[in-house]
Order: sequence, then structure tokens, then C-alpha cells
Amino acid sequence: MRRAGRATCRRRTVAACAAVAIGTPGAAKASPLFDLTGGIDGPGVLQPGTIGGGASAAYFNPALLGKASPGLTIGVMTVGEQIGISLAGRPGTSFSIPAGVSNAAHADGSALSSIPLPTAQLQATHPRQGAGTGHETFFYEAAGFVAKMFDDRLALGFYGIVPDGNFTNLTAFYDDEREQYFTNSLHPELYADRLTAISVAAGLGYKVSDMLSVGLGASLALRAGVGAPTYVSNAGDLQHLLIDTNANVNVALAPNLGVSFEPSARWHFTGTVHAPEKMQLDVGFTFLLANGVQQGSTFPLVYDYMPWQIGAGAAYDIIQEPGETLTVAGTAVYGKWSDYLDRHGDAPIAQYGWYDTLTPTVGVRYTRGETTWAIDAQYKPTPVPPQTGRTNYVDNDRLGFGGGVNYAFTMGHTSLRVGAQAQAYWLLPRYQWKLPTPPEPDGQNHYPALVIDELPDDSEINGEPIAGASGLQTNNPGWPGFGSEGVVVAGGLFLTVIQ
Repeated sequence: MRRAGRATCRRRTVAACAAVAIGTPGAAKASPLFDLTGGIDGPGVLQPGTIGGGASAAYFNPALLGKASPGLTIGVMTVGEQIGISLAGRPGTSFSIPAGVSNAAHADGSALSSIPLPTAQLQATHPRQGAGTGHETFFYEAAGFVAKMFDDRLALGFYGIVPDGNFTNLTAFYDDEREQYFTNSLHPELYADRLTAISVAAGLGYKVSDMLSVGLGASLALRAGVGAPTYVSNAGDLQHLLIDTNANVNVALAPNLGVSFEPSARWHFTGTVHAPEKMQLDVGFTFLLANGVQQGSTFPLVYDYMPWQIGAGAAYDIIQEPGETLTVAGTAVYGKWSDYLDRHGDAPIAQYGWYDTLTPTVGVRYTRGETTWAIDAQYKPTPVPPQTGRTNYVDNDRLGFGGGVNYAFTMGHTSLRVGAQAQAYWLLPRYQWKLPTPPEPDGQNHYPALVIDELPDDSEINGEPIAGASGLQTNNPGWPGFGSEGVVVAGGLFLTVIQ
């Protein structure tokens, strides 16, 4: 059984309760937004680790900073998601949690692992999928710069995307029956609040020779700690709390490496490595009762997890004439998603461990005069295996297309470049049904990877068997099955003032 993420004062006889909730700074925050939108400030589009040309190379491949024009870039961007999650209907009331089970226990007197809510009451107050997410539109500002020195052998770059509105959103949810106590809904695992991650990177690129360049970069993120000592004089009257707070904010770095090798005028090869990234809050709380009894617990909350990513790319100039270039490019990125940690710091159940993935992208770049056109196609397989057991991680295979254009010109004595870019991703339809949980007459959970019987067959109240406890009873919002599909679209405009 995985950890519960919340403790409550259950008894109204408690006279006083004092709690301390502390978020401890954790690891570096990730950049899932970078990985979705690519490089909006140049011809990189969905292959910014292979095709450089903008300040975004600071994150995607700092070795390509030398190919970017020195100057300042500003831009705007939007991302919209419409991800639909459909739940299969519950087949009958025999699978429901009956009313009046708050004092249920095993036949031997031991406590149940958790007390489920009566299904009818739950549906009346929190209908299944009534609080689902995945239908948001976000707006952002982007900024970057590139500076060169030492006869252009060393390039320094900075690139950042900051969301409008809320500085960032951090939303935790459970991916199994425990979510009944909160939203009673399923949520897209790799989208939603992950699209508000603050994304800032800096990098250095060094030109070793005419053929070889190397680079080192890092993602910059916030690490926050929050403490909230709380006094509750009456557990039945939570509207009158006494509370203090203390907070601290720090920064963290997650490194990335890049290399660019050009053995000839037409061939271009690249390689990248990105270290794992996440934002982690280690939460601890204690309850001090008026009778002197004190209890507490600690658990982590993990946001925006990104795994080890290793990329390799190649590009070839089919046409290479003065004023005209036609380039074909391909990139493959390996993601070690088998190390994934969800928002409650849990790894997926071993029997349903996530897959490592390989994401291929191919595209074309065409430059004529001062205008460059780019188009890419990408297939990103989901790392999530079929969710036929207890968990409900919602994710889909993704087919994406991206395109962009940028134009360089001079206004007065100032050199400028403007550009526009758009991406569209189709989350391919996916449907999955839960495997049946075999009967467990002894009330023990012999199949922890499958949907849990929340009211075990041996459940009793005051020594009397509970009618309707035989077989499976569950409030798991993903049972008996669910489907998901959707689209994610993004677009951006940028302006670069070239030094």
C-alpha cells in the first residue's frame, strides 16, 4: 500500500489540534514546456537540438549557440489543450460501497487500510470526472539573448518562458482509488499543470575547431519551502484557525550537454544529454492534541518530472547554393521514463512500470534569400503501459507536426529577424479496461497491482458481517475502464534585434 497524502482529525471529541506543514526545497524544476513547444525563436521548431539558430539552444543544445545571431529576442506564445477523458459506466450497485461503513473493520478486528466513501454519497457530492482537467489555454512571454566573444569562439545564451497569470501551478492528484477523497476524477498525467512550469535556461557554447563545437547549459528553477504552524481549538469548527507561516525560496540547476560536429560542408551531426529534473516538496506535518498526544507524517510531492534524455541528430544540405539551401534533418531522443515519479513521489507499481521511449522527428528546412521555412513531423510513444490494474495514469501516443518561418531584414541601421511558429499534436485515441480482481474471501489483498477491493469480503461492523461486502466494491474513478484522446496546439511570434 502506498502512502496516503493527507491526515485528518477524525474524532469530534478532540479539544485541540496543532499542525505543522512544511515544504522542504527539493530538486530542480523541470522543463516539460520547453520539450513540448520546441524552439520558437528560430528554425529549430521540433528539432532545436539538431537545427540551431536562436537563444533556445541554451536549453536544447548549447553547442549550437555559435550558430545563433548575437542579439536580444522577445516573443509571445500560447498553448491550448483539449484532452478528453471518458469513463465507462459502472455495471451495477453490487460493486458500490454501501452506506454506514465508517466503522468497518476486518473480522479479526484489525482496521481497514482506508475507509471508502459510500458510492451514492460520493456521486452526489463529487460525480466521477466532474472535476477533470485538460481543457485549458495558456499564454506566455519569452525572452532570450546571445552574446559572442573571443572572435566568436565562445557564445553565451539565455532563454526563458514565463506563463501569464499564475506564476506557476502545482497540482497533485492520486492515480488510483484514493482520488475519490478529492476530485473523484482522472487527469492527464503529462499535461495540465506541467504546461505552467517556469522554464529558464542558460548555456555556453565553445567552438573547438571549424568542425567541432561543444556546449554546457543548465535549467534554472525555483525550490520553495513553506511552513504553516496551525492551532485548531475545536476540530469540529475549522473556520476559526490560528496559523503562522514561514517560507523560503531557492534556486536549483539541472545540467545539459551538447555537441555539434560538421565533417563536411553538407553534413551536420549533433548529440545532447539532459539530466533528470523535477521540483520536489518534502511535506511534513504533526498534530498535537490537547491531551498531549502528538502524531505526524512526512511525504514528498513531485512536480514536472523529466527523465534522463539523450538525443542524436543529423542534417544534410541537399541544395547548397548562394542564397538558397535545402536541408533534411532527423532527430531521435531516448527518454528514460522507467524512472518516473508521480505527483505524490511514487513510482508506478512494478507490474505496470513505465516504458523507456524513443521519439523520432524528421523535417525539412528551406532558405531562400533572407527567408527560412521549416516543417517537422514527430511521433512520441507514450511511456504508460495499458492501465488494466489499480492505477489510472492517463497518457496517449502523440503525433505532432510543427512549422515555422522567419525573415531577416534591416530597418535603418538595425538588423532584425521576425518569425512565427505553430505546432499541432494529436493524442491518439486509447481505450483500456480493468482486469477483474479475483475473489479474496480471507479479506487480504493478494493482488495489489489490480483494482483494490475497498470493502474486503471479511468486513464486519461490531462483529456482524456487512451485507454487500462479497466480491469487489470500489470507488476507483477509472474502474471499470476509461478512454482518452485529444489535441494540443501551440503557436508563437518572436522578434530578434541582431547586434
